[in-house]
Amino acid sequence: MRSLRTIFSWGLVSVLTSTVLPTLAHEEQVIVVGRSAGGELRIHSDFDQPVELPVSIFPGMPGYATGELALHSTILDDPTNDFFQLSVAADFRLILLAKDPGMEVWGGTSYLGTNDSLFVGASPFDVHPIWNLVNGTPGDAYSLTLKLRDLNGIYPDSSPFVLSFTPTEVRHQITITQSGPFQATLGWPTNAAGWLLQSAASIASVSWDTITNAPAIAGTNFFLGVTTTDTQRFFRLKKP
Repeated sequence: MRSLRTIFSWGLVSVLTSTVLPTLAHEEQVIVVGRSAGGELRIHSDFDQPVELPVSIFPGMPGYATGELALHSTILDDPTNDFFQLSVAADFRLILLAKDPGMEVWGGTSYLGTNDSLFVGASPFDVHPIWNLVNGTPGDAYSLTLKLRDLNGIYPDSSPFVLSFTPTEVRHQITITQSGPFQATLGWPTNAAGWLLQSAASIASVSWDTITNAPAIAGTNFFLGVTTTDTQRFFRLKKP
């Protein structure tokens, strides 16, 4: 389990994290679809994988998700790379062939099952599926295998292609404010709902005590008062 630790040696506050946030990729993430001169569908995905998924902001979709990774039809011919625009008479669907446990694609009314399809439509198209990792571990990769199909039969199915995703690391910081001679107030964001607040007398302790006192909420933060009679005490947030 990953956790964040805040060291509080009464009168001295410092923050340590047990994880490092991955660097976000800045290149545009687009799956570009075209055809060869011979009429074969071509898929170009010139971006780094695994694609990082932020914490989901979509109602009813837990875990991590994004709708920014798009499926575009090419708007230019590129004879040098045998990559050309698609016929406007074709009618496309994105077919899910396989998925790792926890990795999903939203199909509009439900998650796609194996061999289910997502509407893409005629060219030109700009489709933004919602890629949703319901449950996953930062640093691990989760894959989908897909292909593109033309329902009107102008093109044969594309070759299968794989997209891999990884959840971004979540960092929640605990702040500590002295509130009295033997009192301090801990604060942490409400985005950490469900995380456990724990404490120990040593940062190397193998046994951390879960604090069960209910915190107060003010704005976008939880707050909880604690006593400061110990020489030092360590606090962390841990995801169950």
